[in-house]
Amino acid sequence: MQYKDTSTGYGWISIVLHWLTAVVIIVLLFAGSSIAATDPAERAAALNFHTSVGISCYVFLWARIIWRFMVGHPGPNRRQQGLFFELGKWTHYVLIVALGGMLLSGPAMAWASGTDIVVFDWFQISAASEPQFGLRDTLHLVHRSCAIIIFVGIIAHLGGVYKHTAFNHDGTFVRMILPSKK
Repeated sequence: MQYKDTSTGYGWISIVLHWLTAVVIIVLLFAGSSIAATDPAERAAALNFHTSVGISCYVFLWARIIWRFMVGHPGPNRRQQGLFFELGKWTHYVLIVALGGMLLSGPAMAWASGTDIVVFDWFQISAASEPQFGLRDTLHLVHRSCAIIIFVGIIAHLGGVYKHTAFNHDGTFVRMILPSKK
């Protein structure tokens, strides 16, 4: 079984991390966008769900980020090359960096608000200081900007999937479903 990436493809570790991260990010994006609900109870529930999912997946998401930077991005297969390969590779890295920005700014934003982080009523992580609303507003801007970057990156990423699947027929999509051979 091919667990690690090869020079031109992904192993099972990268494939599983990719797809689980994709599911978590989509859930977090939808939950995050519903935080703006006008009803205070709905807003509180959406914020709690978003925060709970984010914190529950925190270590896993950092593992995804660290794995990609430790292992690097596989090179092109024999039918990939040039500018589009480089754009795809850097889109992946931008998504990973924006995810890291979300993971840092989210909890920090809650704590700067003076708010404890409650995770599905299982446990809570207390805020360590009094509210610092200026810092909270800056962290909210960072968090929101990273969310926009991730959303745009996902659209670009899906465009690349479509291009490779519908036009190039170069096996790129299969690389994210089945591990490459050595």
